[in-house]
Amino acid sequence: MNRNELFERLMRLERNVGQLTNDMTELKDLAVELVEENVALQVENDNLKRLMEKDEQSESNNEERSHSKHVKTPSPSKDNLAMLYREGFHICKGELFGKHRHGEDCLLCLNVLSD
Repeated sequence: MNRNELFERLMRLERNVGQLTNDMTELKDLAVELVEENVALQVENDNLKRLMEKDEQSESNNEERSHSKHVKTPSPSKDNLAMLYREGFHICKGELFGKHRHGEDCLLCLNVLSD
């Protein structure tokens, strides 16, 4: 193999690696977007469940029911963590907790919110 062939192969490999990097970045951005949407929907769903439970409790005060539905309510601490994350702070466990995210998404933080 001569130098020109070697150089051409190296250039082709560099282009391929660059394309893989671009593809990986796009997939990561999409994953972050989907996780953020999922977390937002979970928080909204939890808030709606809480409202429904309050409504059911007020109805049960007016008339006794023979059965009661158990709705899992979100903890206020999870809502606080979601608020801190939206304000740009890390909420993941470890040394990053409480530090500013500088506008970057953190999959570990999003995982905390999705649990």
